[in-house]
Amino acid sequence: MSTVMYTVMYTGEEEEFELDEEVADATVADGVTTIAAYAFGGCTGLNNLNFLKDSAVTTVGLRAFAGSGIDSLRGMEDVRKIGEYAFEECEDLRTIEGLGCEEMGESCFALCRLLQSMKGWPASMTVIPGGCFSQCTGMTTVDCDLSHVTSIGVDSFSRHAFYNCTSLLPPSLSYRHADPAAVLAYLKRKSKDERVAARYAIYASALRARSEEDEPRTAESPTPLAFHIAKLPPDMARVIVEFAHGVVRRAGGAG
Repeated sequence: MSTVMYTVMYTGEEEEFELDEEVADATVADGVTTIAAYAFGGCTGLNNLNFLKDSAVTTVGLRAFAGSGIDSLRGMEDVRKIGEYAFEECEDLRTIEGLGCEEMGESCFALCRLLQSMKGWPASMTVIPGGCFSQCTGMTTVDCDLSHVTSIGVDSFSRHAFYNCTSLLPPSLSYRHADPAAVLAYLKRKSKDERVAARYAIYASALRARSEEDEPRTAESPTPLAFHIAKLPPDMARVIVEFAHGVVRRAGGAG
């Protein structure tokens, strides 16, 4: 016997359609501004959010679509707030595009294992929340301009935004092509000891990136790492300074 899928009218009540696997689509009643906590959680037949487009909805609540069948995030340009775990464990989610939000809760896209790329990070969001893409093991690229991002957060379980994103490859460290967010995610996955080793790889890459010959070094000169960091774009330098800790050996003497 086949399942009969249907469209529902969302009126703004909590847990209104939670775990209803037969919900295939929805419309939003006039005047509703919030998708309440758990509202469509576990609705595995619901695979798109087009019904939010042109609605009055500006807030998506806690776990509102967690575990649902959402396969792409479109139609959310007018949503300004996304709650914690709102899209956690959406096993079919592959694409995030065109978010316009100003506030985002921790772990809102955690465990979306098929998610491959993030596109169009909101210009108003200067922090990527803790756990935001935690365990998105299929994520390979951070495909957007993150030059306005000032930090990558850590959630209440001490997981950073890209925790255990095992497919997010170590980025090119060329000063012309480095993606600061990807470098930061890469280094955040490393232990303190591993970061010290990564520091030398970054330093070596900075050396390779320079087109001019090294200037003569003296014992009073800045460390070679500091010298080359000064040649990098500010956002890339910030990543290195924040995470590549440790003593750097000065030319001609002990560090």
